[in-house]
Amino acid sequence: MSLTVSKKRRKILRNSVLYDFQKNLLNKIDPNYLIAADTGTGKTMMAIHHYIRHSNGEPLLIVAPPQKINEGGWDREIDFVSNHYGIDIEYESLSYGVLARRWKEFAGWFVVYDECHYIKNPTSQRGKAGIKLSQASTNFLLLSATPSSNGWEDTIAYMIMFGHYKNKTQFLKKHAVYEDKFFGNRRFKAVVDFTEKDKLNKLYQSFSIRLAKEECLDLPGIHHEPIEFKKSTEYNKIHKDRVLEVDGELELYDTVQKLQYGLRYYANQKDKLKYTEMLAEGTEENIIIFYNFTKEKDELVKLMKKLKKTVYEVSGQKFSLPNEEEKEGLKNSVTIVQYQAGAAAIELQYANIVIIYTPTYSYQNHDQALGRAYRNGQTKKVTVYEYVTKGSVEEAVYAALKRKEDFTEELFKKEMRL
Repeated sequence: MSLTVSKKRRKILRNSVLYDFQKNLLNKIDPNYLIAADTGTGKTMMAIHHYIRHSNGEPLLIVAPPQKINEGGWDREIDFVSNHYGIDIEYESLSYGVLARRWKEFAGWFVVYDECHYIKNPTSQRGKAGIKLSQASTNFLLLSATPSSNGWEDTIAYMIMFGHYKNKTQFLKKHAVYEDKFFGNRRFKAVVDFTEKDKLNKLYQSFSIRLAKEECLDLPGIHHEPIEFKKSTEYNKIHKDRVLEVDGELELYDTVQKLQYGLRYYANQKDKLKYTEMLAEGTEENIIIFYNFTKEKDELVKLMKKLKKTVYEVSGQKFSLPNEEEKEGLKNSVTIVQYQAGAAAIELQYANIVIIYTPTYSYQNHDQALGRAYRNGQTKKVTVYEYVTKGSVEEAVYAALKRKEDFTEELFKKEMRL
């Protein structure tokens, strides 16, 4: 970061684009801290401003899952801040996958760990590297909606990073309660509880702050967040040649209807699924996913079962939703809804995260879909993630929906210059 930032730092934070709840949070925390904030509360924007406030000219390193780096959200937010305030921010992004190999290159940088639960295991290569990098950084910030979803064992790496324990062995020796367990004929000791929980709670609260979406009074009731992907090689192949090899056989896209299907389905299934996995792993909030194609649904159901989510489905093949008793206190669920089957006439206020996996051509279905969660009876702020593949037909679809229009065959032909 240039000297310009240092000179403008106080003015920027005084006249920032942040919501009041974000300013209040940043005013409460130290340079090294853990922000445990719900999805949709603007953790990225808060982190950038936290860096501006506490850096002394050193560059910023963002350590994040590859899905977030590839999607480009950090790049867009930093670019926005830089342009808005007229400053230069020197930064680099690093995937957790290469953290163990490359962390030494960034000694002396200001480090932000996005989705910090990726390094919660202090004995993994990734966790060890995360701890070492935090110790070699000027300052570090941890971000996650669910930093310790499995209890005190998930906090050990953070406790080490903030200097309360030397290693996992010391933590367990002081706090772990063991019990004999059996695996076949083999006996082993397993951690079943922890002692001095009041002390642990005080330690944890000394470096962490919790922010629930419903506490953000000035946050809009519904927040739209576009998630951008690059076109897949399959999309480019169909767009150029009107043909694609699928399971060893050539599929032709030689009619308007077939071409519409091919370009929509193959926009970028791989990265959409990976990003959805990352989102679902990072929250226990209830999620709704709107999809178009049966193949999408099958992959999503398989993924959510792997993540041990409670899965509900509304489609032409199945209708399953929680009953009124189940809705009370429901969490960690995913409701997968096909537009045609469930965009209207169902109430899903128990969920407050909505994923538009593939946009519908129908403005009515799109509007009705958003109203499934954002309606009377909703007690939480709603975040809508709109998946859009840049440079693809999806951009034209969203443009029509924002104009409150259907995406028609005529618009498709115009977009494709047919």
